[in-house]
Amino acid sequence: MKEHFEKVLIFGGTTEGRKTAEHLLAQGVPCTVSVATPYGRDVLAPHPLLTVRVGRMDRDAMAQMMQDGKFCCVVDATHPHAQIVSAEIAAACGQAGLPCIRLQREGTGTEAPEAEKIGGTQESGEASESRCANAGACYYVDNAEEAGRFLSAVPGHILVTTGSKELGRFVNALGDPARITARVLPSEESLRACAEAGLSGRQIIALQGPFDTEMNCAMIRHAGAQWLLTKDSGAAGGYPEKLEAAGKCGIGTVVIRMPHTVHAGGAAGSDVTGGARDVGERTLFLVGIGMGAQDAVTAQAQKAITGAEVLFGAESVLANAEKLRGPGKEQRIVPVYEGGAVLAYLQTHPQVRRAAVLYSGDSGFYSGAASMLEKIKQEKVRSGQPDPAQRSGLQVRVICGVSCVSWFAARAGIPWQDWKILSSHGRFCNVVGQVRRNRKCFLLLSGAADLRLTGQLLADAAGRGVLGELKLICGYALSRPEEEIRAYTAQELTGITKEGLYVLYIEHEAAGRTPVLPGLPDGAFVRGKAPMTSSEIRALSLSRLGLTAQAVVWDIGAGTGSVSVEAALTCPEGKVYSVEFRREALELLEQNRAGFCLQNMEIVEGRAPDILADLPAPSHVFVGGSGGEIGSILEAVFAKNASARVVVNCITSETLAALQCALKKLPVRDIQCAQISVNREEKLGNYHYLRAGNPVFMISFSGDAANAESREREDR
Repeated sequence: MKEHFEKVLIFGGTTEGRKTAEHLLAQGVPCTVSVATPYGRDVLAPHPLLTVRVGRMDRDAMAQMMQDGKFCCVVDATHPHAQIVSAEIAAACGQAGLPCIRLQREGTGTEAPEAEKIGGTQESGEASESRCANAGACYYVDNAEEAGRFLSAVPGHILVTTGSKELGRFVNALGDPARITARVLPSEESLRACAEAGLSGRQIIALQGPFDTEMNCAMIRHAGAQWLLTKDSGAAGGYPEKLEAAGKCGIGTVVIRMPHTVHAGGAAGSDVTGGARDVGERTLFLVGIGMGAQDAVTAQAQKAITGAEVLFGAESVLANAEKLRGPGKEQRIVPVYEGGAVLAYLQTHPQVRRAAVLYSGDSGFYSGAASMLEKIKQEKVRSGQPDPAQRSGLQVRVICGVSCVSWFAARAGIPWQDWKILSSHGRFCNVVGQVRRNRKCFLLLSGAADLRLTGQLLADAAGRGVLGELKLICGYALSRPEEEIRAYTAQELTGITKEGLYVLYIEHEAAGRTPVLPGLPDGAFVRGKAPMTSSEIRALSLSRLGLTAQAVVWDIGAGTGSVSVEAALTCPEGKVYSVEFRREALELLEQNRAGFCLQNMEIVEGRAPDILADLPAPSHVFVGGSGGEIGSILEAVFAKNASARVVVNCITSETLAALQCALKKLPVRDIQCAQISVNREEKLGNYHYLRAGNPVFMISFSGDAANAESREREDR
């Protein structure tokens, strides 16, 4: 056996764990046994090939130990009622990529008939009654809480022999700790749990079992118990002797059932190293398979694919993954990848233990794995269950793949840690705005048409002086035989017609010289007779507005669009809607948008407030012109977003008065008002003088959503 395996990791200070370790050690197989308490260590006989690890661990710590120890497999020999620990072990095995064998202790077979045993006709929380050999009335429940609820409705003192771990849950459900005598292990941890549950003195029997029938009878008499609470822990846990003692003493018994778990190995002492297989929990792997080349698939992804009984994915991905399946492997191929469809399939096929959803590239990089995880999260919220995929009883594992970013960077010889990662693959991307702001960008594209459009946008922006000199490197069909990585000019990109998958690296040296704060000179804009917010007022207004990275901005009464342009430049990941109805102003808006090559600025023709209902909800609103409708405009704003941030500039007394009247009626907060006057120096002959601009009242405030909800409740 040594010639085939290095080391075996065994979890559990149980009889099964000890016997399994003894069996393997006798055959010369090195073992590490992980136990929760020092007692578990003390019952193991020393051996040159034995290592004992003491202490509880979470799944991450378990996985780290598995990886560091270079084990060939893991044996879960924990207590049959330690389901949470078993789930953590199975999850850690999934992370470490190790097979897990579950040693399931046999029950006694003394419970009720199978139809009653599984609780198919019972309401949750009730106990099922049956007759046990040599025992009085015997009731079966699923957990400590059910036991507590059942015993709270009947009189009599209770001897609890289920250990200290679930004592608190039982007492909380029972409601009266004075009714209990608990038999627990003689350890500080157990005594502390008794104290926390409200037990003291004669209520605690601190002894190490298991015990024979007579000793159990003695403890029942000592406690003066009319009820015995125990677990079906099998013969190794002394369960038959407890039942016999209860029968001799003529008391009732409440039994916590043996959990129904997958039996994945032989009895203790069998040859667990022969034909070991990874069973554990039902597992759904979300697997990134890279860009397509077989040699670009990670070993962990390959293992998940070959070990799966069912493979899900888009048809193109499944076709590409055909060569990754094991030779002669019988697998069901299901060409779906939408989260709801995958979960529905697994819910109706409970026999499937291992399944994998395949995604191109990396599972964490613009991948469908994100929507799958969101679907699982929604299922969790809807069901209120702790298991995020509870309807299918699944453990979900995400396996990363080689992304197009890392592949391209390696092939092009360019470190990618300072790249701005972008995607126009089926989504809007403000390419020019991002390139203006970021020195190095990497763009995922939908295909040849998307590449040509991007080339045209970059060429136009460079031609207008919006962008400086660009270095462009395009990648095509990465990792495949037809792969091509080469440099282009923006104009050359507009002529590419070959269909396929493209990525584009864009380096813009001048990006670091682009201003990040508003305040462009007035001369930077095309101006006509339409009013324009001057540079100083514009900068202060946008400062008061407090734009965020992904702001949705309404610029109402946009005029020439100077505020819209500055907002779009400041927030390349945001979106600006420029609302205007005058024909001359609309023409100026179009000219200024084109002059700055703004993809994230949309011109909306129409009058406010009438046109506002059709727009996406704003996060920020600037009102430069209201046409006498300021009250109605603000009502429309807060109907869309009760917490929107607003700045209103008034140059007439009438607008200011109307605004003050509206603010008294609306749920707003943080109102600030300032009068701003700007005097600019101008030359007069050989002298300079200050020319005064029109004073502006600048009023800023935010919607008060909590106050708005309160008013709605009062109105109802």
